[in-house]
Amino acid sequence: MHPIAAVPAEVSAPRRRFLAAATGAAVGSTLSAPLMLRAAEKPLLSFGVVADPQYADVAQASTRFYRASIAKLREAVAHFNTLELAFCVNLGDLIDRQWGSYEAILRPLAECRHQVHHVLGNHDFELAEEFKPRVPERLRMPGRYFAVDHGPWRFVILDTNDLSVYAHSTTSPQHVAAAAELHRLRATGAINAQAWNGGVGDRQLAWFDAACRGAGAAGQRVLVFAHHPVYPPNAHNVWNAERVLDIIGRHRCVVGWLNGHNHAGAFGVHDGVPCITLRGMVETEDTNAYAVAHLHADRLELIGHGREPSRELLFRKA
Repeated sequence: MHPIAAVPAEVSAPRRRFLAAATGAAVGSTLSAPLMLRAAEKPLLSFGVVADPQYADVAQASTRFYRASIAKLREAVAHFNTLELAFCVNLGDLIDRQWGSYEAILRPLAECRHQVHHVLGNHDFELAEEFKPRVPERLRMPGRYFAVDHGPWRFVILDTNDLSVYAHSTTSPQHVAAAAELHRLRATGAINAQAWNGGVGDRQLAWFDAACRGAGAAGQRVLVFAHHPVYPPNAHNVWNAERVLDIIGRHRCVVGWLNGHNHAGAFGVHDGVPCITLRGMVETEDTNAYAVAHLHADRLELIGHGREPSRELLFRKA
């Protein structure tokens, strides 16, 4: 079971006006000038978001400073604690490897005064096989995928590692099916046919479709959190991104997709839906990357910190 939990949220946070975006479409604009307050308008809801801390007690490798993520996450949490937020979300890859890494990286999150929701990432399963089934429980997740309701909003958390060659035992039917799918994709020359990507299984796709249908019937809007991107086309994308995008296209209540995985970040708009890849926290020695999101009736304002740019994203019409 993947319950939809109702959690009330009425928030107020510092407001900043972004560069104008084109009317009637979901468009992102990166800040290049000082921001002005949009007076007398409070967000309906705000949340904090981080992506890819990838902590491990190991030396730097290339641009990844694994140990530095402890201090960076603590800095982000300290900032979140000064704000009135509905929740915070980690978009996956909390660790880079080893079961013991969870104990250290969860300490900064334990200092957060807001509820923290976790998305599963591929590196979260870089573990001995006996630990892989225990990851959702270690992160106190209600399931590998689930939804959380906040008034007029439904936040859907997907598991894009559902179909993958790393998240299940090598002797499991799931692994065998994933290996066959990866082989098929590679034969087609797909750029995202990578062993560190994954897909969304049929059962989860049906659940996602139903969660969106229910939100639409209830007059809610849907924002999706995942680890892998679905758009724009990229080597990091979900294996079956087309099937996921088809569901999003059928449900006009879906107004945004936020993910991690590609540490460089990315942005695109598909059928009026902004798809945002946040930059990886693990990158660079001393520059952080995280964001605070403010939701309004017509838009999402993402205030970036460190390497994460700020954007204004207008929602598509229902």
